[in-house]
Amino acid sequence: MEELAVIVPVASFEPLSVLKKSTGCLLDLEKGDLDVRVTYVLDLMEGDDDRLKFLEEMPVAVLARMDNRGRRAGAVNDALAAYGAMPDYIALFDVDSRPRRNFLIECVDVLRSNRDAIIASSARFVTNADENIVTQTIAAEYFFFSDVYRIFKRMGGFNQFNGLIGVLNAKLMEEHRFNRLNESVSCEDLDFTQKAYLSGLVGVFVPETLVGEQAPPGIGDLFNQRVRWLTGAYQGLRTYLWSFLRSKIPVSRRLAWFLSLTLPFVAFLATPLVPLYGLRLWQRYGLRRGIVRTFGLIAHLWLITLCGVVALKKQALGAGVEWKESRRSEV
Repeated sequence: MEELAVIVPVASFEPLSVLKKSTGCLLDLEKGDLDVRVTYVLDLMEGDDDRLKFLEEMPVAVLARMDNRGRRAGAVNDALAAYGAMPDYIALFDVDSRPRRNFLIECVDVLRSNRDAIIASSARFVTNADENIVTQTIAAEYFFFSDVYRIFKRMGGFNQFNGLIGVLNAKLMEEHRFNRLNESVSCEDLDFTQKAYLSGLVGVFVPETLVGEQAPPGIGDLFNQRVRWLTGAYQGLRTYLWSFLRSKIPVSRRLAWFLSLTLPFVAFLATPLVPLYGLRLWQRYGLRRGIVRTFGLIAHLWLITLCGVVALKKQALGAGVEWKESRRSEV
C-alpha cells in the first residue's frame, strides 16, 4: 500500500476554532487505497497551548516547535525529517485549506499516470467570499485563475500552485533532490516549482476536484501578502531568468513562466480588459454581484501594481519581507 503524508503547518497566531475545522475536513478526506497519515506542525508561543492539547486528543501526529524557523518551509522540512523514510506522496495544506473529499485520490491518480508530474492540484475557491468587498474581489480573482489553469492545461503552461497546496510525488522529490524546501526565500513554493520545471518536471491541474482557502479579509492583510508574493516573483526572475532562457523546456512553458512573474508588476495595464472578463463574472455571479466584482478587480490590479513597487523598493534597499499575522474568519 502506498503511503501519503499530509502535512499542515500551523503558525503561532492561528486560532483553535479554525484548527478544529481543519482537522474535521482533513480527517474526512477519501483515502482510497492509500495509507494516509496526517501531521500538524504547530508553532507555539508558549508550552501551555490549547491547540496542542486539542491535537493530542485527535487521531493525528503532532510536531510542536518552540520557534518559527523558516516559517512554512521550515515546518514542512521538520515534518519530513521526522518521517525518516520518504513516503510515496506528500499532501501540503494550510490550516485554512478546505479540500473536497475526493482531493487526495484525484490528485494521486493524476500523479500515477504522469511520470513527469511532481505536483497535482486543483482550482481554488474562497471560503469566506461573502465577508466583504475584499474577499469578494479575491474570489473573482481565483475564478479568473481557474480559467487560466484550464488554458495552461491545454497548452502545457507553467502551473504555480501557491503554497504548494496539493499532492506531491515524494519519490520524484527525493530522486531530484527536492526533499527540502528553501527556507531563505520569500516564497518557497515558487522557488520549488521553478527548480522542478527546470529539471523537466511539471505541475498538473486536476479539474475533477477543488480546494478552498480563506482570502485576506482586509486591505492591510492583502497588501502584506501580495508584497511577499511579488518579492518572491522578483527573486525568481533574478535567480532563474538565465536558466529558463537557455533551458530546453517548451517555449510556451518558458513564456508562461516569464509572464506569470512579470505581469503583476504592471498589472494596471490590464484595466481595459477587466470589463470584458466582467461578462463572465456576471454570468457566474449575477449582474449586481458581477458588477461589484468587476470594479473590485480593477482596483485590485492597481493595488497589485503598488505592491510590486513596494517589493522592488524593499529589494533595492536590502530590506527583508516580514511575515505578519493575518486575521482569520470562522470558516
